[in-house]
Amino acid sequence: MDERAERIGRNEDLFRKVNDQIEGVNEAFGTITGTMSILCECGQLACIEQIGLTVDEYRELRAEPTRFAVRPRHEIPDVEQIVARHEGYVVVEKTKGDAARLAEDLA
Repeated sequence: MDERAERIGRNEDLFRKVNDQIEGVNEAFGTITGTMSILCECGQLACIEQIGLTVDEYRELRAEPTRFAVRPRHEIPDVEQIVARHEGYVVVEKTKGDAARLAEDLA
C-alpha cells in the first residue's frame, strides 16, 4: 500500500473512532430528536464538518467496516467509491485491495 492511501485510511479510521466514542451521547439525544450528529469521516485530517443522520442510518453505516460517511465532494475516487447518497452526505466504500483491508483491520 502506498503511503498516501495508508494515511487516508488512518485518518478516516480516526474519525470513525471519534464518532463511535460520541455515539452514546448522540444516541441519547437521537431518541428525542430522531437524529444524531457525527464528524465527516473523510481522509482530510483538518476536516471538522458535521453530518446529521438518524441513529438507524449510523448503525447501518457501522455494519460495514469499509464504509464511511463523508460530506459531498470529500470522497477520494482513487481509493473509494460512492455507494449511497443521502441529504447532506454520501456513503463511500473503500475499493478492494489494500485500502479495504486496512479499513477492516482498523475497525
